[in-house]
Amino acid sequence: MKPALWLLLGIVIGGSAGWYGRGLTEQDARASTNFNFNDKLADRQYPYLSASGSWRGGDLANKVNAVRIVCDAAEKNCDLQQADVMSLSGGPLLSMYSKSFRITKVDDQSVVAEALPDVCIRQTLTFDRAAKAVTMVRTKINREDACSIVQDAPLSLYLGEPLR
Repeated sequence: MKPALWLLLGIVIGGSAGWYGRGLTEQDARASTNFNFNDKLADRQYPYLSASGSWRGGDLANKVNAVRIVCDAAEKNCDLQQADVMSLSGGPLLSMYSKSFRITKVDDQSVVAEALPDVCIRQTLTFDRAAKAVTMVRTKINREDACSIVQDAPLSLYLGEPLR
């Protein structure tokens, strides 16, 4: 009987140590892109503005994200591509999102681009060319029941380094 108890105790301890060790080897999902801001609007052949990084802000739904924005001055549009890692039951999931914006203002200090408004919100990108900074403001434009899930206060995000 004594050898059976020792065997059972060894299995329990080995299983616990193995489970603990497995947890140490799994890493959390993190965005790996650094913040980058390229202002080439003065280029005569291909005037563009690009920025990449991660959205930061107080009410950020997905803290692990990677964003790339490229604005074509000749076409007067900006394309935003975003990847989010969402933690749902069962583990992390990758979500992709893209949106186009029309450039409404370009000067030496800034570029402003607006997405076509959807049913509930308006999104505006602002590129501060002097500070090399990007912000996005989401404003609720519809108070009907279909838009009740969207918070009433404007949401401001800025593009920066990913969380470490």
